[in-house]
Amino acid sequence: MNKVIENSLFKRNTARFQELQRCVKEFNISYNGSNIIQDDIYNILKNYATKNNHHLEIFKLPIQDDDFCAFTCIREGQLFTVINSALPISKQIFAAAHELYHIWCYISDQDDVLSHSGSFLTAECMDEQAVNREDIEANAFAGLLLVPASLLYEQIEIYDIDRKQMNLDSVVRLMDIFAVPYKAILLRLFEENIISEKTVNQLAEEGIPDRLRISMQMRNIAERWQKRTPNEIDMGVLPNRVKQNKEAGLLSESRILEDEKQLEDMMAYLLRK
Repeated sequence: MNKVIENSLFKRNTARFQELQRCVKEFNISYNGSNIIQDDIYNILKNYATKNNHHLEIFKLPIQDDDFCAFTCIREGQLFTVINSALPISKQIFAAAHELYHIWCYISDQDDVLSHSGSFLTAECMDEQAVNREDIEANAFAGLLLVPASLLYEQIEIYDIDRKQMNLDSVVRLMDIFAVPYKAILLRLFEENIISEKTVNQLAEEGIPDRLRISMQMRNIAERWQKRTPNEIDMGVLPNRVKQNKEAGLLSESRILEDEKQLEDMMAYLLRK
């Protein structure tokens, strides 16, 4: 956790960070407004793709591997993003915002990495060990999008959080408001010059899972975003397409049975214990 700042875009490339700040503000005006995003990130993803004449399918699949967070690929001109729904909800949200950056770069013709190799997000990359430029920038983009500066300052005032004595409980309160992981809030507070690097390091050391859990339970906040959803499966339009093909008689009976069987097998595999 002590590499939260060291590996951030803010520390590595201030000019690019400031450029992304401007881009995210413009993005919010067009696709979100002044709302706190939380789990509305999926609607924003789809809205962005649709308004730019691209089709995006988002799948939420419970993959029993905490190291796998998300991936995005392009097949036959269509965008597909998969989110690991077995992760805590806050990490799912951050992963979706991270993938949005790669989609944004592709659609706005800033780079073509997505069409060549896709995007694969690991827990290590999302937490603090991103090594390539695209992922470092994607993490910064996600933080700026999910925790905009104006709303961060606003919520600090609304909840009477003491900026000069920011502590673990204060950070947990902000985690609850913005539905992002602990480290993401720490970094955004540092980027906005609300807390010092020394305070980040202190809070990073304090933010061990047991202490976070106690703070959440004592105040009855933020726990909703730490829940895992291993039984949540969203296969996008696939089930409806199979149903529509069957009702319209567009495919042979054997093909329909094969498609239905594949969906059943996928569900059974994903829900295995």
